Amino acid sequence: MERETERRLAAHAVELGRRAAPAVLPELIGLLDTPSPEVRRLAASAIGKLAGIADAEAAVAALTRTLRDKHPQVRQYAVKALKAYGTTAESALADLRDIASNDSEKAYNRRDASAAVETVEEALRLQAAGETHVCQRCGA
Repeated sequence: MERETERRLAAHAVELGRRAAPAVLPELIGLLDTPSPEVRRLAASAIGKLAGIADAEAAVAALTRTLRDKHPQVRQYAVKALKAYGTTAESALADLRDIASNDSEKAYNRRDASAAVETVEEALRLQAAGETHVCQRCGA
C-alpha cells in the first residue's frame, strides 16, 4: 500500500472512531481488510469505541476474525475492543482464552486477553445473576 494512502486511511479510521456514530461500523469493518496493519489496528480501536452504540454482534464477529491477524498489535487492539463489548463478546471467549494461554503470543496480548476474558465472564455472571443492565463498554 502506498504510504500516503495508508496515512489517509489511518486518519480516516481515527476520525470514524471519534464520530461515535453507529452508522460508521460497516466502514470500519471494511478497513479491517486493508493491507496496512496500522489501518487495521486503528480500525479495531475505533470499533471498540462504538461499544454500546453500534451493532454489537457485527462488531464482535469482525473483531473475533481480527484475533487471527498476523500482526500482534492488530490482535492487541482487537482484544481490547472485544473487552468493551461485555456479554456480546461471549462468542469470542474461546479465542481470547487461546491467546491468553499461548506461550508464543506476545506477553502484552496474553495479559490483555486474560483481562478481556475476566471482564466478559464477569459481565456474563452479572447478567445471569439478574442484573437489569450490563454495560457493554465496561462489563459492569
